[in-house]
Amino acid sequence: MSEALLRAYYAAYNALDADKLGSLLAPDVELVSAMGTQTGRDAYLGTYHYMTGQFTDIMTPEAITVEGPTVSVTIHDSLTAKADIADFMGQSLQAGEELVLRLNGRYTVIDGQIARIEISPAA
Repeated sequence: MSEALLRAYYAAYNALDADKLGSLLAPDVELVSAMGTQTGRDAYLGTYHYMTGQFTDIMTPEAITVEGPTVSVTIHDSLTAKADIADFMGQSLQAGEELVLRLNGRYTVIDGQIARIEISPAA
């Protein structure tokens, strides 16, 4: 169930389906990333809209491991700038330029929804 939930999450993320994405998240979902900690579905979706507004953002899960309520995912994240970006994580990007991030995701699933997301750079 948890692997199917995460696959649905990535499919919705990549399809720009914010309604479906939101339905997979707990109302008080916590997102921990380089952008800090955000709490709540609306805060998460605000970050999602920011990222997908700046980039064509395609996240591909390369490996998914389920251990109880915790799901670990190795992520290939392809970010293509939609316009010139002066500063994103300390880098400037030209419109059309791709930035590839290798990430680790750790998701906590409770009652069939994603309750916590921790995203960090892959080692």
